[in-house]
Amino acid sequence: MGTKAEAKKQIILDAAMKVFAEKGYHYATVEEIAQEAGIAKGSVHAYFENKLDILLTLILLFWQTINEANTAKQSQIHEPVAALKAIFATFQEILLQDERSLYWGKILQEGLPKLHTHKSEALRNKQRAIEREGQKLGRTIDAVIRAGQDTGCIKKTVKSQVLRQILGGASQLLVYGIFIKGRGTSGIGYTAKDVKKALDLLIDLFATQNPIQRS
Repeated sequence: MGTKAEAKKQIILDAAMKVFAEKGYHYATVEEIAQEAGIAKGSVHAYFENKLDILLTLILLFWQTINEANTAKQSQIHEPVAALKAIFATFQEILLQDERSLYWGKILQEGLPKLHTHKSEALRNKQRAIEREGQKLGRTIDAVIRAGQDTGCIKKTVKSQVLRQILGGASQLLVYGIFIKGRGTSGIGYTAKDVKKALDLLIDLFATQNPIQRS
């Protein structure tokens, strides 16, 4: 796909992000996405099978971006607690960098259908790719936590998978609160900076002060 086609595809994705976030995936229509993008409805179908294809593309792009950023960070950070903080900081850097980025807060909460309900093999493959990216992130977080537990940097009071769920759930709820605040529907009393501070403090609760020294 050429540069011009890629640019048109990105325009559609940007428009879909806004429409999905404002109306919800189930209530949004391809017509509304086309209108937001300033193109004909037929142009949308030239790049995507249907509305679900657009949603899957957006979600896959998000998780790929997260994993690519974390891979780069982990190559530079070797202390487990700092590495864990860096992973969750990636979410904040991507989700809270500007008003448009807050759209992710809504889109990522959309439930995806079961694989067998897709009539299209291409859509099944795209959803499988999303699952693989999610599993990759989970393995990355678990590996950092286990490395911290092995070296005494992170407490062994909970399993790595449990700690991952605790941190992931807290991050998701806090970021979604910023999204709701941005929509003007809540008087939630914290900012994006507070989110990072809170996650860092939560991670510190599971950190120890006496890491094992490796020779």
